[in-house]
Amino acid sequence: MKWKAFHHPDISLPIVRRKAGEELLTLLAGTSEFLLSAGRNTLYKGCYPNTHAFDAAISRLRKKGLITKTTTDGSLPSIKLTPEAKKTLPLYLSPKKFWDKKWGHIWYILMFDVPEKKRSYRDTLRTFLKQRNFGCLQKSVWVTPWDVRPEYDDLNRTACVDSVAFLFEARTVLGFGNQSVVREAWNFEKINEVQRLYIQFAEENLKKLTLESNRESDIARLLRMDNLAYAQAMSIDPLLPEALHPEDYAGPRVAHLHNELSNRAVKQL
Repeated sequence: MKWKAFHHPDISLPIVRRKAGEELLTLLAGTSEFLLSAGRNTLYKGCYPNTHAFDAAISRLRKKGLITKTTTDGSLPSIKLTPEAKKTLPLYLSPKKFWDKKWGHIWYILMFDVPEKKRSYRDTLRTFLKQRNFGCLQKSVWVTPWDVRPEYDDLNRTACVDSVAFLFEARTVLGFGNQSVVREAWNFEKINEVQRLYIQFAEENLKKLTLESNRESDIARLLRMDNLAYAQAMSIDPLLPEALHPEDYAGPRVAHLHNELSNRAVKQL
């Protein structure tokens, strides 16, 4: 089966077929637990060069305490994520948890001034903020709708950020309306572009999945393709509360299609 591919020139995720990192964990995180347990042979043919590589990947995850394996009836062991592993999963795997949060109409604004000679510290701080979905109003002015005071306190204790930064609470930002803040701080033009590409990818492949007969190996390949495509569409999404969603925001549609495609694929197996 020739599935519709997903590609955006400005988004790139490393795809290393033998690795046991995020890709395997995120595949395990949903209905694909079935695929990795009962459909083990189907998976490793598309994801790993051989059974030894698959077993080595599973072994590494077990040693890190991220998965457990149990055998109950003499069949292939089931593979389940541990609570520790679930804590390491990307936030975009549970977007509704963030969309449904009630927003207190308070912005948290972090302003910092790091000298050029401490560029490494500045770059690390920016990476920390991006990982927590802060939006960038200017290079040294970052904003989020979530109460980040506990994280900021942790950061101060470990990195003395108070010496170069200030955290403010504000009802308004630069006199802008809330939607103006959202558009200024996050690149929703790019987010919408990538998410529309995912919607096209998912809708066309759902149609093929429904109307055509597919081999197990093809379905396993589609699940992997979708897993990576969904990551590319949602990893750049700030997962803002619904009250701050732009009118043309496609995130909920992306999440719905991802769940539908995954569930239909597993049912066919």
